Amino acid sequence: CAMLNNSGKAHVFFGVRDDGTVIGQMIGKNTLKDISKSVRESIEPPVIAKIKVLNTSDGKEYISVETQGTARPYSVKGNILVRTGAENRKAPLSELRRMILSSGDNLLDTSSYNQELTFRELCTLLRDNGFDVQDDERLRKSFGLLNSDGRLNYQAQLLSDQNDIPLSVAMFRGTDRSDMTFRKDYGGRSLLTEVNQVLDFVQAQNEVSVQVGPGSRKERELFDGNAFREAWINACVHNNWIGHIAPTVHIFDDRMEIISYGSIPYWLSLEDFFSGKSLPVNDALMRVFVQTRLTEHTGHGIPVITSAYGKEAFDLTNGTVTVTLRFNGLRSAASRHPEEYPLTEREMSVLDAIRSNPNAKLNDVAYMSGVSRAYVGKIVVKLKDKGLIERIGNQRTGYWKIRQA
Repeated sequence: CAMLNNSGKAHVFFGVRDDGTVIGQMIGKNTLKDISKSVRESIEPPVIAKIKVLNTSDGKEYISVETQGTARPYSVKGNILVRTGAENRKAPLSELRRMILSSGDNLLDTSSYNQELTFRELCTLLRDNGFDVQDDERLRKSFGLLNSDGRLNYQAQLLSDQNDIPLSVAMFRGTDRSDMTFRKDYGGRSLLTEVNQVLDFVQAQNEVSVQVGPGSRKERELFDGNAFREAWINACVHNNWIGHIAPTVHIFDDRMEIISYGSIPYWLSLEDFFSGKSLPVNDALMRVFVQTRLTEHTGHGIPVITSAYGKEAFDLTNGTVTVTLRFNGLRSAASRHPEEYPLTEREMSVLDAIRSNPNAKLNDVAYMSGVSRAYVGKIVVKLKDKGLIERIGNQRTGYWKIRQA
């Protein structure tokens, strides 16, 4: 029982000492039947045991009992036990809670409080990635939007056009949370859309500094963009959404924190976690993220973060997971305090270029403004967020609309 609760597997031997020495076991005609009955009647929820008689080369017999299961927590005669080293102990309430949260898929099992949901944005994202889908019953069954009772579930709520849990980005003056200078909420849209909006906004803050030396020019980003992407996607996939609390990004002068709620699965060790072993708590939600190409189910996300920032970037305490990405230097004054700097010089250059030619592509804007193509994309996102420009139509045939002079 204790082994099942720890790892989902249990393997016990009769006739073998703790050090592995086989001393043999007397086996009567009812011994195997009695062991099977004891396992069946003592452990809840029930498990099926594989029982075998084994022999050593010198003729000693011993018994192997092996079972596995994922319906944790398991109890034996009413006691829920966990294993520490070679000792069994009663599971405290904190561990029981983690076991329950790590078992099954709460997003699939829990009914949405709104049963009048639509999925236009989800369908659009899926079609963009090669799926032939409509907002119909087949979509609901194929992408985990119904629970066992046939009702729309909490995953459906998150992925719907009526999703009411906003994602947010907050900026703070200095290095603590005493002075918030900016906050942006992304809400009222499918979780997938909101996740992409936060990705675009934060990546637009990734300033590039240039170091010029004798015969060399070196560009350095404020933070590792790939590490941020992996940290943000992981936060959204593994978050305890049932608590109705969303992951968030906090940006300080010297660092960024990506905060999610919940913890790593109960049976996943820290060693496995840092090695990239992938055991998503919200497995069905993870599959939708993979299908819409927001992420890959390869388990490489954690190693990407640790290779750039080390294991010390992670803080797993008090039911939260915080990933801290320290900046390469301080953010610029305009980025740190946007309320004091309406537009930077480069933002003005890009805006002037768009104003002079609303049909310009980003390559054209880069040429006219003298700003690098990579940075133009980030500035355009900032100008959109400030409500100054709007893209009308698609990237190929559309145009820019200036919303404010």
